[in-house]
Amino acid sequence: MEDLMGKMPKMMMGEKLEKAMLSLPAYDPEICKADAGTRLVALNDVADIYVPSQMSYKIYSKIYLSMIHSLKKKQTREAMMQGNQNHKRLQGLSYHSVLGGSDSFSITGPSGIGKSTALAKSIALAGGEEIIITKEPYAQIIPCINVQCPHDCSVKGLLLAILSQVDIAIGSRYEYLAVKNKASIDSLIGTVSQVALNNILLIVIDECQNICRNKGGVNLVSAMTQLINSSGVSICMVGLPETELFFNREMQLARRSVGLSYKALLCDDYFIKFCETMFSYQYVSNPSSFATGLLELLYECSGGILALVVSIIMEAQQIAILTGREALNKETILLAYEERMKNIQEFVKPITKARKQTAPAVNSGKMLMPGEITCKEPDAGVLISDIFSGPCVKGMDAVTLLKGQGVVVEEVSV
Repeated sequence: MEDLMGKMPKMMMGEKLEKAMLSLPAYDPEICKADAGTRLVALNDVADIYVPSQMSYKIYSKIYLSMIHSLKKKQTREAMMQGNQNHKRLQGLSYHSVLGGSDSFSITGPSGIGKSTALAKSIALAGGEEIIITKEPYAQIIPCINVQCPHDCSVKGLLLAILSQVDIAIGSRYEYLAVKNKASIDSLIGTVSQVALNNILLIVIDECQNICRNKGGVNLVSAMTQLINSSGVSICMVGLPETELFFNREMQLARRSVGLSYKALLCDDYFIKFCETMFSYQYVSNPSSFATGLLELLYECSGGILALVVSIIMEAQQIAILTGREALNKETILLAYEERMKNIQEFVKPITKARKQTAPAVNSGKMLMPGEITCKEPDAGVLISDIFSGPCVKGMDAVTLLKGQGVVVEEVSV
């Protein structure tokens, strides 16, 4: 038996991991003197900026450790016994699980906070893009297979998608043979279990909010549970916060979704650093420094969603260049929000009202340059229970207490 652990890249931590995840495109301040067309083309580089956060590091650790968990089961006596059981299943005979469940976990959070980018970078750094090849016995092991949850929660659709990704990675014909033989769902689960047992470490299923939007979601989760028990692979489920509501219904579902859960960012140190970094990439003729007023405006317009911050700054600079304003300031940011981002305004406002906090002071007016970035974990918000249990609440009504903590309260007549 070969040393499989030695074929995995070493786990990164600290500054080494931060540098590996950080993505800052090349930037020359002289670009601000170029013609408008050249600057508009160069402005697209802003979309490639990625500043890792605590979320990024936690996702990387979870992905790497899950791969290691699955790898330790490969080519073991138990894996061979499970292979025999999977073969019985394909023949229609009685079977049972030998390996038992591996680990499944979830990564949930609102759209645009950087889950997918952090996941992609984590998979790449964990070696997910390099096939592990062993000679004794010969095997091709794919560190990670990434598929999307079918919009209709079709069990067969998901299983065929997994086989398709395996075929692309190692040049096999599993999907073709399954379709040709008109394999049943039970047969497909057996096939995918055996393929995963031999060739996969981690299966990532994105867009898992489809599970709770379709009545077939429970059946899909049951199929995934069988897959985990019969293959020994780890399964990561990625989706929006509503996914948690579905998994919290029953214990057997809840334990399958233990993992990482995130919300829109607070206006904390990391959000400030991210905005400062974005402001260091200006393509207007009159670059401006970053100030507290701009920070507050960006948080109001984005609701703590990083993808919206990127979009607003890109659109604002486009407007500034095309209209001759040539400055990234409150005026162009508001124009971008009002004119080009109408579709997202109704989604941003509730987030902003619920999570708005006093912004920390910006460190300085100096633009942040590559290599000067540090990240901190967001501070927890104030709980309503803490407000009402304070020492000075006697004789005060609930509305007064909430308003005193900066909570937006709308009073209506009954």
